[in-house]
Amino acid sequence: MKHYFLLQRTILERHLHANGVRPWVAYVFGPVLFIGLCLFLLERTDYAAYAIALFGVSLAARLSEITRNDFLRIQFTPQEYQRIRLWENAVFTLPFVLVLLLKDFWALALVQGLVGGALVFLPINAFQARAFPTPFSQRPWEFATGFRKSWPLLLVAAFLLTMGLQVGNFELSVFSTSIPGLVAMSYYGKPEPGFYVRVHAFTPRGFLHRKLMLGCSQLLLLSLPFLAAVLFFFPERWMIVFLAHLLIQLYLTLMITAKYANYPEEVDLQHSFLMGAGMILPPLLLGVIPFFYRRALGRLLLVLP
Repeated sequence: MKHYFLLQRTILERHLHANGVRPWVAYVFGPVLFIGLCLFLLERTDYAAYAIALFGVSLAARLSEITRNDFLRIQFTPQEYQRIRLWENAVFTLPFVLVLLLKDFWALALVQGLVGGALVFLPINAFQARAFPTPFSQRPWEFATGFRKSWPLLLVAAFLLTMGLQVGNFELSVFSTSIPGLVAMSYYGKPEPGFYVRVHAFTPRGFLHRKLMLGCSQLLLLSLPFLAAVLFFFPERWMIVFLAHLLIQLYLTLMITAKYANYPEEVDLQHSFLMGAGMILPPLLLGVIPFFYRRALGRLLLVLP
């Protein structure tokens, strides 16, 4: 088991070196940035605690990916496998629990800890993509496949929306409308094989425009039930709902352009920090998105005519 974690550290440090970051810098400043960002968000609104908890659960849930866990089951005994999964989930869950406790969100911290621990023992196929029809099937592939994998998070969003509407809490309700957009951003996390790009008879500009149009329209379709419910109960605050959804659309645009700005590689660490800065300070998006857009055109020119 010790060798497994040493191997994970080696892989992590190689990724850091490949992105021009010294490991000690990440080890020292990573926790500082994480805590600082969480505290900054919680100072802005208490409802950021729900986003922090949801993000923590989504990270722990990714550790239950079926291929990864099948590999661990083959390599280790059942006892070693359970210990590895407990340690992994503890590492990914404990920072979020501590931040929530620091700001006196005791109940949410308890739920975070219990869910993080329960994910170790859930059936391994609980997070497989479900084969059910979606409204995105005719426009593959990001939303069609991503929706089938992320439906539990969308149920969480629906639960938060229901709670917000029941108690008449506009802030919680409008926050729930942003969750589909944040989930949709994960659909564009991995670059697709070059074949899926070369089959399109588009110029780089045409291809990128099509990706942006499809992504934004499908996000609107995914968010529509949430937006309709909030507007039905809070019609006088339509402008805030509109601006909140517009911001989420800009976040998705940022994610798509950043993905192809690094294609065929994954988004590197420097660009990840740039994305984070744009999401924390939305006015920066006016410069960050055009930067990624121009870079994406150059990268796609290597694949498309």
